[in-house]
Amino acid sequence: MNISKRSLHSLYPRWITILMLLSIGGVAFWSHQLFLKNYSQHQLAQAQKNWQTQAISHYRLKINYSAPDNCQQEVEIKNEKVIAIKQNTCASIPPLTVTDLFQEIASSADSQKCGPNGCACDGPVSVNATYDNKFGYPRQLEISLAHQKRWLYFHNLSDIYPGRNCTLIGFIGKKINVIAFTPI
Repeated sequence: MNISKRSLHSLYPRWITILMLLSIGGVAFWSHQLFLKNYSQHQLAQAQKNWQTQAISHYRLKINYSAPDNCQQEVEIKNEKVIAIKQNTCASIPPLTVTDLFQEIASSADSQKCGPNGCACDGPVSVNATYDNKFGYPRQLEISLAHQKRWLYFHNLSDIYPGRNCTLIGFIGKKINVIAFTPI
């Protein structure tokens, strides 16, 4: 096998170009991921600050759950304790306060929790939340698995090998909408 120095020399610019593109792509991807995580945490912090600034201690919430169950609750809350339940068609879901909603978002926003089969099979749990501009309370939150982030948890080939034991244990996300908020 006779490869001339000239042909090897002509391959160097291609490899350098490929390595540069991969490096730039990696930096762009990771900075994008960091920006999104920081943006979500910033939104949560701003909403919590807005809510605390309002100092609302007595209010009524009407919440619609469309996952895992399709049900509704209307509760009266004073000092972050449920004091009256006006309507509750949710058999297995305890009533939530605004503080509970914030805690639900915070516990899922850091991407430390994974699906029941582990991060390599299911991916981390993610949350998408929107907040009320005036009062700061969470208006909507959707908790689901971020399947597209599974690759971040592959440590070796056995994690992605098709015969790996990713069971069919399911994960039922949550979708919560605050459809009415009334300060009292």
